[in-house]
Amino acid sequence: MNFGFKSPFKHRHVAHFEAVLGTALEVQITADSRAQALRAQTALLAEIDRLELIFSRYNPSSELNRWQATIHQPIAVSKDLRVVLKTAQHWQTWSGGAFHPGADALGAVWRDAARASIAPSERQIAAVLESLHQPLYAVSNDAATRLSTAPLNFNAIAKGYIVDGATRAAQAVNGVSSVLVNIGGDLRHSGAGAVTVNIANPASNADNLGALCQVKIANQGVASSGAAQRGVQIGTQWHSHVIDPRTGYPVQHVIGASVIAPDTATADVLATVFGVLEPRESLELVKELPEVGVLIVAHNGAVTRNGVWQRCEVFTKSS
Repeated sequence: MNFGFKSPFKHRHVAHFEAVLGTALEVQITADSRAQALRAQTALLAEIDRLELIFSRYNPSSELNRWQATIHQPIAVSKDLRVVLKTAQHWQTWSGGAFHPGADALGAVWRDAARASIAPSERQIAAVLESLHQPLYAVSNDAATRLSTAPLNFNAIAKGYIVDGATRAAQAVNGVSSVLVNIGGDLRHSGAGAVTVNIANPASNADNLGALCQVKIANQGVASSGAAQRGVQIGTQWHSHVIDPRTGYPVQHVIGASVIAPDTATADVLATVFGVLEPRESLELVKELPEVGVLIVAHNGAVTRNGVWQRCEVFTKSS
């Protein structure tokens, strides 16, 4: 995913950074002066660092990992972590389990199967599914309690949450008119004007194929989820890394989903949900979210989009 940006404002600042949340960061800031744009960038980077110390799965000292090391005891946690934990519970219920923060346990079953070169048994999958049907954690006003030892993964929300927080931090700096933050394809625009975002074809990781389509967004977030390039090989069968938490089996009918939403955290988690559901299920469910646009690419190449997405779309490869 990449984007184009045009601004009539006095100063436009563009910066690129590597190894931010394990991927690339691109920042575009418009402000009344260069100094204000640089202050906004400093605030943005500081907010990313702060939130990474809360949500990182790779830093043993992160708040998330320290909390996950506990079991059956209420632990005081930050407001940011509480928000993400509660948000995950909401979307798990809303999606009927298509999003599940414990789905990594199923992914581990399939990775172990690939190493053994034999598909997992129905009994193995059923045992994990049973454990995931139990409550994983509880959240109160100021604390959270682990109720299960199942590994938890909140990346489908936390990355977008960090993008949103970084964007707000930059936008709050005096003199800043517009901010665009893109961390590895999770994107948020805030402020004046609009931006055009290129949506990559999930069937290929080659940049020379051009965009599948372009959308214009203003004060919105965009995120995509793809199943085509990552997965495991078991014998002669290739299996997507995207596991349906409801069945325990890799998703075969969808290879990619992109979402436009009022914020990137919502776009992020819904891209995961719509990458699991059948396209018809997604289109029916998204009717409950009138500000959300969705584009889904099926395994056979068929592209499905809802009305909100169509209104944002300014170019499609088929046009």
